[in-house]
Amino acid sequence: MPEAIPSYPFERSRYLGSVSRVTPLSVRVNFPFATEVAPSQYAGHRVTRGQVGEFVVIESYGSAIIGRITEIQLPDRDRLSVEPERNEGEELANPIGTIRLLGSVDVNSSHSSRGIGEAPRVGDYVYLAHPDFVRYAIVTQGTRDGLVDLGHLSGAPETRIALPPISIFGRHCAVLGSTGGGKSWSTARLVEEVARRKGKVILLDPTGEYQTLDEEGVVHVHLGGGRDGAQDKRNFVSFPYHHLTEMDLFAFLQPSPGVQAPKLRDAIQSLKLTFLEPGLAEPGSSRLIKRFKEKRPINAALVQHDKTLHAPSARFNIEDLVHQVFNECVYPQGADGYWGDRHPQSYDSCVTLCMRIATHLKSAHLAPVFAPPAYMTDLTEVIMRFVDDPVTSVLRVSMRYLAFEHHTRELVVNAIGRYLLGQARNGKFQKTPLVVAIDEAHQFLSKSVGDDNNRILLDAFGLIAKEGRKYGLNCLLATQRPRDIPEDVLSQIGMFIVHRLINERDQAVVINASGILDATTAAFLPSLRDGEALIVCADSIMPLPIMMTAPRHRPRLEQDVERTWMNP
Repeated sequence: MPEAIPSYPFERSRYLGSVSRVTPLSVRVNFPFATEVAPSQYAGHRVTRGQVGEFVVIESYGSAIIGRITEIQLPDRDRLSVEPERNEGEELANPIGTIRLLGSVDVNSSHSSRGIGEAPRVGDYVYLAHPDFVRYAIVTQGTRDGLVDLGHLSGAPETRIALPPISIFGRHCAVLGSTGGGKSWSTARLVEEVARRKGKVILLDPTGEYQTLDEEGVVHVHLGGGRDGAQDKRNFVSFPYHHLTEMDLFAFLQPSPGVQAPKLRDAIQSLKLTFLEPGLAEPGSSRLIKRFKEKRPINAALVQHDKTLHAPSARFNIEDLVHQVFNECVYPQGADGYWGDRHPQSYDSCVTLCMRIATHLKSAHLAPVFAPPAYMTDLTEVIMRFVDDPVTSVLRVSMRYLAFEHHTRELVVNAIGRYLLGQARNGKFQKTPLVVAIDEAHQFLSKSVGDDNNRILLDAFGLIAKEGRKYGLNCLLATQRPRDIPEDVLSQIGMFIVHRLINERDQAVVINASGILDATTAAFLPSLRDGEALIVCADSIMPLPIMMTAPRHRPRLEQDVERTWMNP
């Protein structure tokens, strides 16, 4: 049995006018009552007589065609009729308007569709859409059971809008909007909803503003930073260097392609080998001496451990990397089956590389990567404990203290995404799906870092968007610069929550990616209020303006800059 329509769509009390012109995408309508000073009330609902942004239904052959008013105007001959200083007796205004056609609902079967079976005819009646009818019509057949309360229909506080979690996170979600439009509020709201349903979400927080999250089952950790005295009980974590790929390390250390890059590659491999075969190393260290040494046992060990050496997160002792680079600077051929003496030219060429390595190892800013203190826990261990813990639902990783130098943030976040995707491919999230939420996503996608010889593309979250869903790994991307997100990533997004967007390039990107939003509807984006958003999702027949419900714990920076300026 089809679900009954909650309200009759063609109530005479909601009559607006009649169709006077029809095109494939829109209709022109006479709005004879549009100049009324104040809206009326009927059955507890506000009834306007024709305003830009209102949803309407057109009565046509047993179906209700849904549209939205995009323009109201007076013909030039009537434009002075609305002037209050004029006393022209019975002269009446004759407003006309344009309605963008969005979808339709079959009144008999109650089936809603993005398509329109038959175009409206000239003379068809137009009615103001009842809020309950709009709520019914926005979600396509088969997904009526709303579970996540998002907010209320703009202009109708009594009409709550809710969607199933699968509609939001089933095919990834993007929260877009200029600064101050409510992007962070919506992100926090969605994270809270995941926590309330005992789901799993990892929130990567670049600025620390989500430190206000105080739901049951929320764990906060800080990537980088240091303790502020013995009373500081915050949980600090590191992302050790062995989780970085060779190309990540090359982007940090920038070896030249001639001599330095091959020697650095050999040095890392040698240190990984001695971690597995300590007997090959120099006593008291992990350094592998090659000068005048026999090749056969080392080559045999390389063959034996080949798979482990090239596995992700293969361990080695980076403190010996400088010495090992110099140990690689030998002639490849000495006596039969042995390495030769030191190669002076190679040795001299690697001096600048080793100076950079030493500088990175001593840098306080890079300590969470290259020299984490004992009180810092490996973030990957924290993630695995979080995934296996049935009590905790949200893991917030604050990157407020993680340095910007040497593209540290971009490389580390990309490596975190790559680690999560690797775990997903191994089936870690099949039983308990994981949402990874990343704020300021434009900083970490569609970028390449490193010099011309050691450039690495930050593609981990792009790969998650493309293939993570089948492994139970979904993403929530929040950004104020949609134009900096790759189009092939946005094309994988199933739900857009679009707050105020002023930049035309940002609007164009969203139009192309969503498949539902068009230029006419996007024209409303610059004028959205704080907290108001257009909801565009795969299960919705049309973009819907919603006043998002504020999160229970609103995001706020740890240092309230505004309060500082207000109270110097």
